[in-house]
Amino acid sequence: MTNLLIVAFATILLSSSGGESADLRAGSECRQLGPCRCEYKDGTGIDLTSVVEKSETYLEAMDPISQDRFLFHPCSDIKYLPNPNEDKECGVGDGYALCRWDAANKTHKMGTVKDSSFHSDESGQEYLVFKMNSVVTSITLFCLKADRSFLFVSNQLQTKVDGVNETNLLLFSPYACPITIEVISKPSTGSVLLILFLIGTFTYFTIGSIVRFMYLG
Repeated sequence: MTNLLIVAFATILLSSSGGESADLRAGSECRQLGPCRCEYKDGTGIDLTSVVEKSETYLEAMDPISQDRFLFHPCSDIKYLPNPNEDKECGVGDGYALCRWDAANKTHKMGTVKDSSFHSDESGQEYLVFKMNSVVTSITLFCLKADRSFLFVSNQLQTKVDGVNETNLLLFSPYACPITIEVISKPSTGSVLLILFLIGTFTYFTIGSIVRFMYLG
């Protein structure tokens, strides 16, 4: 029943915001540019860099059934824990990009930025997927025309036939809306220099050949 309420609320958010249809990019893969950026073939892409506001450390969602909390940052690993005096698993090493903090105050690392990748289904729906050992977390990205982002728990820790534990989260964000990616629209400095070099080389030999022909016959 709780999941149905989440889906209903999500539907209201999308309908009120005029969310863009994923059908427009059905079958188009979003090529990874970094841990939280990807691009489509048409030069647009998704940039989740600003999903977490500057005044916040992470985006948080709570499972209303288990009371587990999920701490999420799409672009960088963090080590901050709400209760550092308790279990510190998520803060070990490089930290975490996705962490589950259960009702017993134990943390479970679900992935770093190195464990995440963008995936598209046949309908064009985009996902940010974390894979760490046998734990898979799929975050469905919904374009929401609003001034902030929202993270919800759809369902968690469902064991599949192959033994993989899968959790599904929902991210509603204005930063999940396709935009023009700067990396696509502007050539790199190296590319510009190479083009200029080739033009200069071609011009030099062309003019030299013409001068030699005119004076030497």
